[in-house]
Order: sequence, then C-alpha cells, then structure tokens
Amino acid sequence: SKSIPPPPSRSSKSIPPAAAAAPPVDAMAMLGMGGAAPAPPPAAPGSFPPFQAWNKNGLQIEFACTKDASNPSVTAIEASFTSAQPTPLTGFNFQVAVPKYMKLQMSPASSSTVPPSNSGKVTQTFKVANSMHGQKPVLLRIKIDYSAGGQAVSEQGQVDNFPPGI
Repeated sequence: SKSIPPPPSRSSKSIPPAAAAAPPVDAMAMLGMGGAAPAPPPAAPGSFPPFQAWNKNGLQIEFACTKDASNPSVTAIEASFTSAQPTPLTGFNFQVAVPKYMKLQMSPASSSTVPPSNSGKVTQTFKVANSMHGQKPVLLRIKIDYSAGGQAVSEQGQVDNFPPGI
C-alpha cells in the first residue's frame, strides 16, 4: 500500500503539471487565434483577383468578384469600364442577363460617359445568386450600348471566364 500512495503523489504531481493544463488553455487561445487567422483567409478567398471580362474596340471591362461569407452562392461583382478610344463613350449602358438557375440584382452605373484614352473609369455593381452553386458555373450574357464619335455601337457577348470558386 506504500507503493500505491507514491504513484498518486506522482499523478498529483502530474496534476500540477496538468496545471500545465493552463498551456492547453493557452493553446486554446492560440487555437482561437488560429481560428481567427483562418477567418481572414476565408475573407481572402471571399474576394478574387480582378479579371478581364471584355476587351473590344478599345472598351475594356474588368470584373472584381467578392463572395458573401454567409451565402457562398451569392457573388457581388464590380464591373470597371475603361476606354482606350480618343473620344468619350457617351450614352453608355451595360446590361446583364443570367441563366434561369441564377438571379440578378443590378445597381446603376456611376456614369453614362466612359472617359477617353484610359483617363478614368465608370463602375457598376451587381449581384448574382447561383442556385446551382458548385454544380453550374456563373455565366453572364452582356449587352453594351454607347456612342463613340457620333457612332452608335451595340455589342453583345458572354462572360464565362470567372475564376474557380465563383
């Protein structure tokens, strides 16, 4: 019975080192910090590098996409329009259509005139909700109308080069 008390005293000594269970609490704090550190990376995967959605007749459209953290099927897209043409693009109108499995919410453009010679940009934001997220890609049909140097221009196309994860 003398050998039984020493092991309990050792285990009671390993309990004060189990008061080194305070380091597991610190490790928990570290895990909490570690959990907070992976939280910004999900915020980083929440925004994607901008990509060129359109480039024709000097008009460039760049899309910058961000994901709604609470609902990954929703993508907010900021379209930036710049023109390399020597005259402004006036009466500028950008329209988007989506497939039936998607919903669209458009905001108005910041201006109806795109400045000439890449001297400025017009922005327009819109949101798409993909009910088939993870199964079907984000796909947009776009229509662009404007006048350049007195000439009416109407363009249509498709944007299907969204980054993976959108």
